[in-house]
Amino acid sequence: MLHKSGNHQMNILVVGAGAVGGYYGACLSRAGLRVSYLVTPRSLSIIKDRGLIVKSKGDVWAIHPEVSANPADLTPTDLIIIAVKRYDTESVLNSLSPVLKEDTLILPLQNGVDSEEDILRHFPHANVLGGIAFIGARMEETGVISHHGAGSLSIGELDGSESERLQAVVNLFKDAGIPTKLSRDIYKAKWQKLCWNAVFNPLSVILNGPIDCILDSKDALDIAYKLFQEIRSLAGRRGIILPADLMDEHIAVTEKLRGFYTSMFEDFTKGKPTEIDYFNGYICREGAKHHSSVPVNCTIAALVKAISYRTSKLGVS
Repeated sequence: MLHKSGNHQMNILVVGAGAVGGYYGACLSRAGLRVSYLVTPRSLSIIKDRGLIVKSKGDVWAIHPEVSANPADLTPTDLIIIAVKRYDTESVLNSLSPVLKEDTLILPLQNGVDSEEDILRHFPHANVLGGIAFIGARMEETGVISHHGAGSLSIGELDGSESERLQAVVNLFKDAGIPTKLSRDIYKAKWQKLCWNAVFNPLSVILNGPIDCILDSKDALDIAYKLFQEIRSLAGRRGIILPADLMDEHIAVTEKLRGFYTSMFEDFTKGKPTEIDYFNGYICREGAKHHSSVPVNCTIAALVKAISYRTSKLGVS
């Protein structure tokens, strides 16, 4: 269990040193907390050699954390922050046993709405919190994070309670200078964010450009609202009531992100896998399960997969 008085003795493990894990772990480390990273073998030598570098709004700083590609080399930890892409979650969970203690807290900061369910399927007795990162950041190269917007967190117990451990984790991030909110309905908040992710990410890939491509097109915005209505209807069948004007709010906020490229677009243009299966693909699968019609989401998922397949075959990046 986390206690305020023990913050500086705590062991925090960040799984993944990409834009999200790299940034938040670096903020915690900079605040004097003991942070280690579990990374891919490819990233290991680079981060060992020069550390993690964060470029944040004109400020540049580096940390030199303990880093390993093998969990067996790391100390059992009090808090694990999972910050890998969703499609890497299962392989990560398969490797985590050496660093888990009975009271280890696991906090996924991942896209989609079901990573907590995956963790609990794998470790039924795990102490899992729900988390959402609101951040504009990208990897310039391995070990170099460019942070250009937001950076707040929302964290909650899966049952909506306000536990001592939840408050301790919220305070941990707040004390490190990270704006952090305690959420009493983390699932609803995750579905609200999914309504943004499942619109702007795939449409930016299909339209092959920044967010402006969507905002400036009446036809693209029409698709955006159709995607949202399907997601809202499905969420309602699962007992999650989303505001009718949520997409209006998302679009108003997104107007401030003109020129911004989505994370899915960045992955797509680098020839990496996309998280489409955890956005619109997830909605398509859940729609079938709950007898909720979601044809626009299914079509968008299929289009992104088709474009990604064609691009990989052509060797385009």
